[in-house]
Amino acid sequence: MHDIPLYNRRTQTVETEAVFERGLMDFLFGTRTGFWLAETVLKQRWPTALYALWQHSGFTKPKIKTFVAQYGINVDEIERPLDSFTSFNDFFIRKLKEAARPIDRTPAHLISPADSRLLAYTIRSDTVLPVKGRAFTVRELLRAPVADEYLDGLCLIFRLAPVDYHRFGYIDDGEQSPITVVNGFYRSVNPLAIWRQLPVFSENQREYCVLHTRNFGDVVHVDVGATGVGRIVQHQRQGGPSQRGAEKGYFEFGGSTSILLFKANVVRLDDDIAEYSAKGIETLVRYGEKIGMQASVT
Repeated sequence: MHDIPLYNRRTQTVETEAVFERGLMDFLFGTRTGFWLAETVLKQRWPTALYALWQHSGFTKPKIKTFVAQYGINVDEIERPLDSFTSFNDFFIRKLKEAARPIDRTPAHLISPADSRLLAYTIRSDTVLPVKGRAFTVRELLRAPVADEYLDGLCLIFRLAPVDYHRFGYIDDGEQSPITVVNGFYRSVNPLAIWRQLPVFSENQREYCVLHTRNFGDVVHVDVGATGVGRIVQHQRQGGPSQRGAEKGYFEFGGSTSILLFKANVVRLDDDIAEYSAKGIETLVRYGEKIGMQASVT
């Protein structure tokens, strides 16, 4: 399987992602036997549910320090000491110190909702056309009439790898609608899976709401489940007020994805993100940092 390139906007260099459980991923998506296993067994709910139970158990606590060392997790940012976590999932949903992720408060600036790897695509009529991977339509993603409002708009895909901070937030002040659940499978959201042309975003378990924002109009926020993701926790399932940078929810163990849909001519992305997205290369972004701005602002 190919390496996964990432653009690091802090160093302005293209890096190679350190893939969690790389050997397993290569087996699942680089061999015929592994791919059969992924598509017939692992995408079902029960393997993910069992694995989630294991990650909640105290038996997984010893692997926290190994994980931190292997993937270079910055422990100085974490709110609690490592020894205080009771399981790997307890560590996985860790909170960071408030100063670790400063929030850009400029109203016209679009901020990232999560620490993630970001790809941006224009929605061509109703269809999102990835540089690599399988196309999907907004109607397939949402299965609701609201999809028609985002024709020719912008689709931002924020992939959270297992090594990332797994809490996600609101991009602006406003009001959140109730959460809608779309039942589906639990495929991996890793690019190694997506490059196999799997219908990940249009068939995985997902939850979405509409954010009625002050500065970007009505924005659809979709949270996508994946293999190993035990649960998507939403703090306001019935809807409620949203505040820029405030925590909206979190993913329990496993890498996953958030997707934002904007209407046409609302947002202009930062040049580096637009440039690398056109090449099919994700950009590393952090919770609360500027990634674009209102299209009307010069």
